[in-house]
Parts: sequence; C-alpha cells; structure tokens
Amino acid sequence: MAAAASLRAGGTVEDRRAPGLQDRIHRAAAEAVQYIVQVEVAETIQQYPKEETQSEYHKSGLGSGILLKRQGKADFVLTNNHVLMDADQITVRLFDGEAYPATIQGRDVRRDLAVVRFETGRKLQTAPLGDSSGVQAGDWVMAVGSPLGLESSVTLGVVSAVGRRGGPGGNISDFIQTDAVINPGNSGGALVNLAGEVVGVNTWIASQSGQYEGFGFAIPVNTVKRSVPYLLAGRNAVYGWLGVGCVDPPAALRESQGFPLRGGALLLNIYQGSPADKAGLELGDLLERIDGRSLLGTADLIQSIADSDPDRSISIRVLRGDQIIEVAARLGERPEEQSLAAMNDRFWPGWVAVDAEGENQQEGGAELIQVFGSTPADRADFRAGDVIVAVNDEPVKDAFVLLSTLDKVDGDARITLLRGKERVDKALAGRAQGEGP
Repeated sequence: MAAAASLRAGGTVEDRRAPGLQDRIHRAAAEAVQYIVQVEVAETIQQYPKEETQSEYHKSGLGSGILLKRQGKADFVLTNNHVLMDADQITVRLFDGEAYPATIQGRDVRRDLAVVRFETGRKLQTAPLGDSSGVQAGDWVMAVGSPLGLESSVTLGVVSAVGRRGGPGGNISDFIQTDAVINPGNSGGALVNLAGEVVGVNTWIASQSGQYEGFGFAIPVNTVKRSVPYLLAGRNAVYGWLGVGCVDPPAALRESQGFPLRGGALLLNIYQGSPADKAGLELGDLLERIDGRSLLGTADLIQSIADSDPDRSISIRVLRGDQIIEVAARLGERPEEQSLAAMNDRFWPGWVAVDAEGENQQEGGAELIQVFGSTPADRADFRAGDVIVAVNDEPVKDAFVLLSTLDKVDGDARITLLRGKERVDKALAGRAQGEGP
C-alpha cells in the first residue's frame, strides 16, 4: 500500500526525473525542426532516345536536408547524394512550407553526401554540428526529417550501436545504428542528441519490406565534417590512397598460418607504382595496425586510409610469414572512379583465388573465383574457374602459397593451371615494383 501511495503521489525517483528529460526532448526537437528541410527532386527521363518518336517523363523523389551554412545571399543544405539522383530540378522546402529552387554545390559519392545551394532573403537557423566521437550505445537521439513526405517529423529512440559497416552503394562510413524510426524520406535528415546538436546524417535502413523494421543508420557527423569543406567549395572530396586490394582472412587460413583469430586485412592485389608498392608491401602480407591502432578488418583499413590526408606518412604493422615488420608508407590521393578503373592494367595480378576443392583439388592448387577486367591476369587470358597448380614448376598447394610464391618471382611467371580436363601453361607479366605514376 505504501508503494501504491508513493506512485499516486508521484514520489518515485524516476517520476521526479521525468519532467527534466521531457523538457530536454521538447527543446531539442523545437530547435531541430527549424534547421531541417525537405529536399524535393525531379529527373527528366528520355524514353526510346534512339527512336524517331521520343517521349519523356519526370521521375520525382524526396528526402531531407540540414541547413548547414549561410554565406552571402546563399544558404547551403547538407543531404545524402542518393537523394539527388540525377536530378535536373531541386527544390528546398523549409519547415514553414516556403519553397526555393536549388542547385548542386558539391557531391561526395563514396560517403553518400552532397550539398545544395539556394538563395533567400531570410535569416535561417543553421544546424549546430556536434561531436560524434562520444556517441555510445544507449544515448537518447532523435531522427528529424520528412519520412514519406511528412515534413518536420521527429522520432525518438536510442543509439543501438556504433561503428557499423555496410550499407548500399559501397558507402565507406562507420555508421551509428539507431532504433529511432527512420523511413524513406528521412535520408539526409539529422540524427540529433538531446542538446539539439547534429551527431549524424540519417542515410539508410536495414529492412526486408522497404519500411522501418527497427534498424536505422546514420553517418557520424565527424565523418561528415571531413567532406563539408570540399563540398561547400564546390570541389570533390579527397581521400588518402594506399593502392591495395585486401580481404578478411578466412578462419581456416588464420589457423593454418598462425594469424590472429580476428582483425587484419590480407593483401591479395596491389597497384604497381602505388604507395603500397613503393613501400614494399607484398602479396600475402597481413596488415595488422596503422600508426599503432589495430585494424578490425578490411573495411576498417579502407576507412582508415580514406580518412587520412594525401601525402601523410603512416606506419603499417605487417605480419609476413613468421616475421612482424613495420612498413613506412606515404599515402597518395585516391584517383576518381573513372581514373582508377583506367588503372586496372596496373592492378597486379588482378584475381581472387581460394583453395581448390572437390574435383579441382587432385593436385592441391588455387582456384580463381574472380578475374578483374583489363588487369594483367585478364590480359593473359586467366579465367574464373582456372585452378593454378604451379608457378615456374614450383607446386602451389593452396591459395596462400600462390600469393607468397608469385610475389617472389623475378620477372614474368610461367603459370601451370587446370582448365577443365586440360592442363595449360600461361605467362603472367611480373610485378614492376615501384614503377608508375
């Protein structure tokens, strides 16, 4: 009875704390809706462009955006790159319904970010950007945006996890996961803490239905801050570049080679003339640490390098055979996607191999499961399904032996392989170490 009386009187510790939390939510939400906008886009699609009778239709879409900065007469809005599509018409709609035409100021495709520009004579509230380094599981957060076109919507939840990898389109961010409701239309909106600060940009959901199922993901605002200066200046964001192709080692390889049970990135391919090549990295190296920080895996390596400035010198701890060595490398600037694709002729050797299994393992060997186009391997007519059994007559018992053997060959290598029932010898151009742009 005493407990019941206490509840009726509102005397519990939780009850006394509730109004303070509610007030913080109210204040943060009221501030956030003023710097969140709706981004409406339209794209003109040409039907049958090669026919004499052409027609066109307009594909529309919408997302959210964050008022980022005012400079002169121009206001700048941060959003997701995927919201803009290939839009030829962009409209920014403010929280009070006023709408203005906008143009693209800059894009960062790899981080799925973009900035659009519009002009208004009004003084608009811009978003305070917080610090995502302190965000942790259990923090209260709000997702603010225009889900399904419902502008200025606020949903409340908690941070479910940090450092999540994945996402559509190869986005390289380490996402904040939240259970605050996020639906189509929220993309580009803000993940806001109870101080009213932006701690993330809502970007995607994990869902089988296309609607909210409890898993939303936001780009941490500290990652966003790396791109913003470039986007505001109308430039492409720049990334550090090492010039390697890596994978997470499978469990069986970790056991056979004595690798750590988790973490690290196994080097399978290398760009000739790249910073990695000039630093002396080799196929089969396990990259374990960068500047003393352990690598959680290949995705962590990609982001660590991408977040580094070009021309920065880094120290890489490498496990090579039974030796641990420190390799110094000076990063380059990552080429644009088209330029990088044109460099495939320097991506050596240009394949992914696994241990041969089943009928293909009569002589051991390494089976190619992928050969990248225009690489040395592709130009030498290696194909997926080939089983490599020897390099310069030295037997190859598995995929790791292929890596370690191939990189020690001086000059071109004679590769013996099984293609179906046929035994074939092919020449693979040797690694021109340290050469190139």
